[in-house]
Amino acid sequence: MAQDERELLELLKFELKFLEDGGYGRSPHTPWRRQNVFEDSPTCPNFCDPARPHACSECLLMRFVPAELRGQASPCRLIPLNSKGETIDYFYRCGTQLELEEALGGWLRNQIREIEERTELASKTEHSKPSQNGSDSLSRKQWLAFAGNLYVLANRYRENHDYVEAHALYARALEATEKVVTSEDDEFSLSARLLHDQLAEFARDAEMKACSQ
Repeated sequence: MAQDERELLELLKFELKFLEDGGYGRSPHTPWRRQNVFEDSPTCPNFCDPARPHACSECLLMRFVPAELRGQASPCRLIPLNSKGETIDYFYRCGTQLELEEALGGWLRNQIREIEERTELASKTEHSKPSQNGSDSLSRKQWLAFAGNLYVLANRYRENHDYVEAHALYARALEATEKVVTSEDDEFSLSARLLHDQLAEFARDAEMKACSQ
């Protein structure tokens, strides 16, 4: 499986788990507004940053946005979720939260299944190539941002004394940092190592508090 396809599969699986765990319900920090699909997920490069310093083109989900709509604001809202072409934006305007989550869940499962089927077919027709030691700089930058976003989200659960969920998110963030570190001490590796050490400390603390609840 190509590196970007493997990363996309992991992102989609995370999104499905995030959806199923109620990640797009009302946030305790912003109960007055809905959570925006993809935009309020840790997978978004601009998660929790109103300045939005990252271009949407950096997001792996951009490939699902019709080419003629990729220049729009919040293009992930324009991803068709079903055969009718209904998008996230459509459900915001004309549907309910339940209808949106059902359509999103179905779309995520379909995309995951298609990628896994392609992977299985490719493995039968090609010899696997040795993987490169680390991803390209953009990919590593995305994984580092993803780890940082998970860290922010985990801290929110920790502040609300939900230590079980916080520990699970810290662990996921630790896995993300490991995808960034290489044998070279470049800026990404150094940042990932620092974040990894912080995450490990918070993960141990959350685990102990979860066990004592």
